[in-house]
Amino acid sequence: MKIVTAVFVVSLGYPRENAKKMTAIMDSNEGDIYLFPAYSLTGSSAGELYDFPEFKAQTEAALDSLCKYSEKTGKIIVTSVPYHENVIIKDGILVKKSHFELEGKTVAVSENGNENFDVLLLPTIMPGYPCIQNDIIEYCNRASGAKNCVVAVANGGFGESSADNVYKGFCGVFNKGITVSFMSQDKPETIVSTADHTKDTGLIYTRQKVADYRIPYYGKNDKKRYLEELFSLQTQALYMRLVNTGIKKIVVNVSGGLDSTTALLVAENTFKMLGLPVSDITALTLPCFSTSKRTNENAKSLMRLLGVTAREINIKESVLLHLKEIGHDGVTNDVTYENAQARERAQILFDVANQQNALALGTGDLSEAALGFTTYAGDMLSHYNVNATVPKTVMRELVTHIAKKRGGELEKTLLDIVDTPVSPELKDGQKTEDILGPYILHDFIIYYFAKHKFPRSEILKYMLATFDEYAEDELNTVLDTFYSRYYKNQFKRSSASEGANLIGFTLPYMPADMKPLQ
Repeated sequence: MKIVTAVFVVSLGYPRENAKKMTAIMDSNEGDIYLFPAYSLTGSSAGELYDFPEFKAQTEAALDSLCKYSEKTGKIIVTSVPYHENVIIKDGILVKKSHFELEGKTVAVSENGNENFDVLLLPTIMPGYPCIQNDIIEYCNRASGAKNCVVAVANGGFGESSADNVYKGFCGVFNKGITVSFMSQDKPETIVSTADHTKDTGLIYTRQKVADYRIPYYGKNDKKRYLEELFSLQTQALYMRLVNTGIKKIVVNVSGGLDSTTALLVAENTFKMLGLPVSDITALTLPCFSTSKRTNENAKSLMRLLGVTAREINIKESVLLHLKEIGHDGVTNDVTYENAQARERAQILFDVANQQNALALGTGDLSEAALGFTTYAGDMLSHYNVNATVPKTVMRELVTHIAKKRGGELEKTLLDIVDTPVSPELKDGQKTEDILGPYILHDFIIYYFAKHKFPRSEILKYMLATFDEYAEDELNTVLDTFYSRYYKNQFKRSSASEGANLIGFTLPYMPADMKPLQ
């Protein structure tokens, strides 16, 4: 039997259109069994649309069209569909069991407790994270080897909403521990992976066991591969947001710092994928009281080198006028003085986006969100944020990687941005890590706190084993800062702009009025 696994750009919420795409793929590729991702007929991220009777009727009509196609052609279709369990369409009929017989072989769909199968088909829709393919290849190779069978997988990708997750498309066939065929959906296009169930030649997957204990987000993946795929997922997230909204312009505030630089690089890459001119990206630099010459010049250099439309608006006078109107002396460096600048920048971002019918792109990162080091109703607001789940230390590594990859004058500018001390520049001499402690430590804490739910005592043990250059009391000070700020700033995270989960886990939600655990 010939197995065809395929992933296409799903039309979210349009079952009839997706059914046509599925039949077109089957018409173009010879096979006996066609495996599509879960929810290929509808998309998986349509929210409560599934509760509407009209949508259910459209889905059933599209499913009926696939049944008629199967009856006419004799082809077997496997996926999963809302209102049904895993769907097997054979000879025009929905098979009620989770397995069927073909050419004397037992074919099972998903793992159902039936140990006596020859072929296992996995229609999935798993949220993506960097190097998810490595994990899937390892799993499928191990499963096919352990059960001495064929395993085929298809996971949905482009077309799904990027409000909460980005879905990484891939498909493949594995036999007895060997990767027979595997494809990754790196662009918004259809991918097809095929193999006969008897084929047992291909790649024996070996994974280089690497670990950067100081930056645990990489896991056992090669750092460069991880960073490439993270950037690709950020690009896919923004691509889908623009395609789904029909917006073709972007406005972003660029400070000459790490976060806004990353957001601008993602925007540039996304516009290239869309085939749109990067000049339709408007980059704003908004200097104020404490903007340094270094960051301002780097922001302008970055805009020029990327070819985006650059605008500089000095906000000193407007901020001073606002402070005067609310009775502030305009001199005292208090929280009002700082936040007035951040909120003025947010106002300009949204107003210019309105002028251009553009998307206001956010820049804030995971580390700032966890620590609440952001201005409420200021820099935390945007229409969409591509950095929302990227830790600061990983972002620094990502920009360094992109700099070395692209070279030339851009490399010089990017590396200087990486080397610039992190600062919101809302008052003179401000350095974020002098206030909070090193980001390398906070991001380490976030990983074990948010992903593994470790208690503080366990995290401290890991820190002591990893960071020899810090004394235990220094590590405890950073832990104190993290736990105190994390709980106090949930109200900011509750109001944050949308941004997809790109790293496989998110920050745990806790009520804004909850006291820290002891």
